[in-house]
Amino acid sequence: MDFNQIVQALPPGCPWSMFHPPTIKYCESNLCSIITQPANTWSNLVYFIVGIYLSKQNLKDGIYYLKYIPLIAILTGISSFLYHASFTFLMQFFELSSMYLFSAMIIVLNMRRAEVIDDSSLQTPIYVGIVGVSMLMLLLFREVGIPIFILHLFIALFSEIYLIHAGKDNISYQYYVLALIFFGIAFFAWIVDYTRLVCSPSNHFLQGHAIWHILSSICFLFIYKFYAQKMNFDKSYDDLNLYPPTKRLNRI
Repeated sequence: MDFNQIVQALPPGCPWSMFHPPTIKYCESNLCSIITQPANTWSNLVYFIVGIYLSKQNLKDGIYYLKYIPLIAILTGISSFLYHASFTFLMQFFELSSMYLFSAMIIVLNMRRAEVIDDSSLQTPIYVGIVGVSMLMLLLFREVGIPIFILHLFIALFSEIYLIHAGKDNISYQYYVLALIFFGIAFFAWIVDYTRLVCSPSNHFLQGHAIWHILSSICFLFIYKFYAQKMNFDKSYDDLNLYPPTKRLNRI
């Protein structure tokens, strides 16, 4: 799949036309307006809904580390909303970066579960390193943004397969399978839209890429539910201070 498109900038005089265009143009045609791509823009509101719901859920669960998942969901919604509203590389950079925040978190969590990371104090530097290098590569080589995210996902998937075979956790994979199903359908919609297999540029109500936003946002919910189970983080969740003192006492 070719991620090196020739993308036309917005016409002079349009809002956002003074900024560099992104590296990708999806099916929906651009409007000379504050909201350049209405369908691809407003569909990001689902990220906000999921993020707010997970924030409330996390207050009940008291799982410290997972509190970042709803924050990343909301950040993804904001950056993707601005990206499709503006059709600029600047906002595309922030959208992809927010996606790296999520995929890198899964990678680091799995490294901890697999005991590749023995010291919990190393989690943050490794996480920052993965995200930082990915963002730097995106700045230097703009067309590699999506391939980097796909690479992250493959690493996360294969690390999970390793954990299954290693028998590290006695957990349910119900939510993980649901996340894979929803993501698979979402990615199919992304490909259909990107390659113009099904494309109605003048439809500013629903697009294939908008379906990607809706379904992939729900993946945040399933991934949160999956990692909310007690897993093997070296010795236990409690080593990571994932639970406040009262909840840790209740789990002993």
